[in-house]
Amino acid sequence: MITTLGFVMMLGIIALILLKRLTPVVAFALVPVAASLLAGFTPAETGGFIKDGLTAVAPTATLFIFAILYFGIMRERGMFDPLVNFLIERTRGEPLRVAIVTVLVAAIAHLDGVGAATFLLTIPAFLPLYQRLNMSPLILLCLVGLSAGVINMVPWGGPTARAAATAGVDASELWLPLIPLQALGIVLLLGLASYFGIKAQRHNRANGHGQAGNGGDMSAYLLPPRETALPISDWRYWANVALTLIILLILFTGAFPLYASFMVGLGIALLLNYPRPEAQGKELARHANDALQMALVMLAAGILLGILAGAGMSEGMAGALIELLPAGSASVLHLIVGFFGVPLGMLFSPDAYYFALMPIVRDIATAAGVPVDAVARAMLIGENTGFSISPVVPSVYLAIGLAGVELREHLKFTFLWAWGIGIILLAFAWLIGAIGG
Repeated sequence: MITTLGFVMMLGIIALILLKRLTPVVAFALVPVAASLLAGFTPAETGGFIKDGLTAVAPTATLFIFAILYFGIMRERGMFDPLVNFLIERTRGEPLRVAIVTVLVAAIAHLDGVGAATFLLTIPAFLPLYQRLNMSPLILLCLVGLSAGVINMVPWGGPTARAAATAGVDASELWLPLIPLQALGIVLLLGLASYFGIKAQRHNRANGHGQAGNGGDMSAYLLPPRETALPISDWRYWANVALTLIILLILFTGAFPLYASFMVGLGIALLLNYPRPEAQGKELARHANDALQMALVMLAAGILLGILAGAGMSEGMAGALIELLPAGSASVLHLIVGFFGVPLGMLFSPDAYYFALMPIVRDIATAAGVPVDAVARAMLIGENTGFSISPVVPSVYLAIGLAGVELREHLKFTFLWAWGIGIILLAFAWLIGAIGG
């Protein structure tokens, strides 16, 4: 009965989320509790399952909240703007340089892990330049989206935070073996950008189009000054840079828990940039929506994960599916799902993918001897790479709106590039042992 109820619960949650009958927070909070009570567990026992689940996801949810707040402040203070403008100036209005710099700027802009913020920063800045150079906005969308997808594997990014919570491992532990993949991903995207740029230059020459800018003057295409940004001559700007570098150093060395690093870092950043308590409260409120929206889903998912484990549903479902799978396939199931990560990410919302589909794959693969972190990384790679072409990701509609293109055109142009890069990264992860092998 427990196993059957587990399948019904998981399929019900997936259906309710995909059909938009319930929000993920409501689905994760209510359906598992109802299933636990129907299975005959008492409210006290169900409460114990929930407590265990919340305990498991709390560090990751905390990391997400404080990291998003921290990077929100850094973005408002213009920490990345001088570097972005420097790169734009280096393009000199040449399509090849513009395409390459698009990848670099998108990668830098997405270090905060917020897709909407990345699209808002990069697309309006580059779109006029693309138009002047007769370059398709589909190229801009493709390069920005895929670059953001590769960087999206950072531990404070939404997908990695979800995967870490479901796998029950530290987000930074999950991420560190993926750094070589991110480096390879950027190299692949620079190659793709070079292909697009050379093709555009040849097209422009054939049609007699010149470069943008006036004698290399790119001032018209630079990011407009932010009212809240610090000038590069202000000592606080460099203090923000130093603070961020220290946090990243701690991340690489593991000298201090990552969520605690961002908690302390946020406190220092607020005191440094907004000494008055009123200004600190206003700044926190400005970024609270981005930080809390995902954290609420993650905490609600803790209820689902706790009941799945505590009630024995995960174990029962994994055992039932292992019996149905061909002999030996359980040990490579995570690789199969990872291979189809891009198309699956277009069908499942990130919450359904990581909190409903991943627990089943996790339990089947781990029962066959696959490490849980390998399962999480395999499922992360493809879904991350293709997040910018998923119709169930809200920020995608922001991106296509800013670029002025239709979703159908964007999917047709970008899908195969996204899936191809995702497969290459998955194969590389297997070769270096990040996902087993």
